[in-house]
Amino acid sequence: MIEKRAENIMIPEEANYQRTMKRDVEPYLRSYEKDGYIESYDKTAIYYRTYRIPQAKAGIVISHGFCEFAEKYREVIYYFLQNGYSVYVPEHRGHGYSDRIVVDGEKVHIEDYEQYVQDLYFFVKNVVEPTEKRKILFCHSMGGAIGVRYLEEFPLTFDAAILSAPMLGMNTGKYPKWLAKVTADFFCAIGKGTKYAAGQSGFSDKPSFETSSCVSRERYMYIYNMRLRNINYQTYGGTYAWVKAGFKVIRKLRKRKNINSIKIPLIIFEAEKDDMVDNCGIEKFAKKAKTAQLVRMKDSKHEIFNAGEAVRDSYYRQIFLFLNHVYTAQERMNEENEYETKTDETRKILGTV
Repeated sequence: MIEKRAENIMIPEEANYQRTMKRDVEPYLRSYEKDGYIESYDKTAIYYRTYRIPQAKAGIVISHGFCEFAEKYREVIYYFLQNGYSVYVPEHRGHGYSDRIVVDGEKVHIEDYEQYVQDLYFFVKNVVEPTEKRKILFCHSMGGAIGVRYLEEFPLTFDAAILSAPMLGMNTGKYPKWLAKVTADFFCAIGKGTKYAAGQSGFSDKPSFETSSCVSRERYMYIYNMRLRNINYQTYGGTYAWVKAGFKVIRKLRKRKNINSIKIPLIIFEAEKDDMVDNCGIEKFAKKAKTAQLVRMKDSKHEIFNAGEAVRDSYYRQIFLFLNHVYTAQERMNEENEYETKTDETRKILGTV
C-alpha cells in the first residue's frame, strides 16, 4: 500500500517500503527512463538518465552527492514525476557509470571542482536545454557545492534551485579544519593526492545503518543493496586531492561577489543532526544570498529524503510549495509579457491606420 501524506506526494510506508518500490515505483520509472553518455569538455564520458513526461511544468536537474549515483534517487525522481516535472540526472565524473579518474573505483578523486561544474554545464547545454524551457536545479551535499558554483558562473540557466544539506562548509570530523587542509595540501604537494584522505576508506560489504546519514532503515537497506550488487556504485572514500579541492571550492563559492551573482529563488534545507557537512557554512551562505530561504529540518540526519516519516512529509511538502510558487510566478510573468506584446502590436496597427 502507498500512503498519501501530502498533495500529489505518495510516500511508501516504512514497513512495506522495499516491496512498494519494486512493485510500483521501479516499473513506473522504467516507463519513462532513458539513459546515455555525453562527452564533457575534456572527452570524459558522463553517464546520465532522463525521465521526460508529457507537458511537464519544468525539467529538474539533480546534482547528486559524494559517492552517489542516479538510481539512489529513485524515490525522489518518482515524486517529481508524480507532481508534473521531468527529471535529468547526470552522474558526476568518478561516480556511477561515468568515467573514473583513478583506477580504484572506490575512491572519489578530483583535482578541481570546476571539472564537475563544466561537466554539468555540458550536460545541461546538450541534454536538458534542447527540450526544457523551464529548468530547476536540485542539489544534495557535494552536489550542492557543484550546483552553487554552477549558479554563480552561469546565473541565467536555471529558474530556481533546491539545495538539500549542501556542502557549503567542510565537516572534517575529529580533525580540525586547519589540520585537514594542511595535511591534504602536503600529500598533494608530494604527489600523493590520490591516496585516501585520513579517515577515508574503501567500500564495506557490511551495512552500517547506525552510523549512516539515514534515519529510515528500510531506505538505507534498499540503497545499500543496490550498491552491494553493483560495483559501479561502490565509490566510498575521498582522496587528499578531493579534500583539497573541497576547501578550494568552498572558499570560492562563499565570496560575496560570487553569491551576489545568483538572482534566482533558492530554498536551502539544513539537517539538524548533520555530521557530513558543516551547517555553519550553510548558514553563512544563506545570510549572504539575498534570494535564499533557509529551512531547518529538526531530527534529520544528512540525507533528509531518507529521514523519518514526519520530516520527509514536511520536506517534500515545502519543496512542492516552493516549486508551485516559482511556477505560478513564471506563468504570471509570461502572461504579462504576452499581454504587453499584444498591446505593442495593437498600438503599431492603430498607428498605421
